[in-house]
Amino acid sequence: MSDKEILFEDLWGILKRTSKYSFRLGDLGEYVWIIIDLRKNGYSGKSYVFDPKEMQDFGDIKICNSCRKKIYVSKYDGKNNIYYFLYNNKIEKVRKNFEEIAEIAMNIEMTAIEVYKMLPKLNILDPSKNYSKLSIYFRRDAGYREILEEIEKSSIFGKSVSEKVKSKNQPVYVYMATGRDLSYPKGYTFSFWVHE
Repeated sequence: MSDKEILFEDLWGILKRTSKYSFRLGDLGEYVWIIIDLRKNGYSGKSYVFDPKEMQDFGDIKICNSCRKKIYVSKYDGKNNIYYFLYNNKIEKVRKNFEEIAEIAMNIEMTAIEVYKMLPKLNILDPSKNYSKLSIYFRRDAGYREILEEIEKSSIFGKSVSEKVKSKNQPVYVYMATGRDLSYPKGYTFSFWVHE
């Protein structure tokens, strides 16, 4: 199997695990965001969910007032090969399922790091530059079975982010899920970002 084939197999793994993570969080997991801050010898991670019930519409704009909830924080010490995981025990759904949530989260993070390490080798990222973080976004708009069926019919493609976007830790590359005809899936949204 080529490096490029391994890369896309890993991206599919992240998508499927993130979907599972979203459903494991129940109604709370409709909008999931996982952030991985890259470190010299490891990384730190965190995950948020956005509660759509607390998002307010003002015309075409959605405003989030206290709708972001932290699900967990994690840290991987690569030097000593130690993984730390702290979850939000104030959320009953998380407290009851923390072992499974922790396992899924760790697999997502570790696979995301493997994807990131492959990108310079494939000349997708500039190996002379430093990158600060990875972020994974998943939103579900359908039920479990519909999303699984749609994932099987989807493709993943990557593209550079426009140089016009200028901000601290700006995104430089993104992988997104699309339908076979390059339309976006109706049941879910998935993206994997690399930031400077």
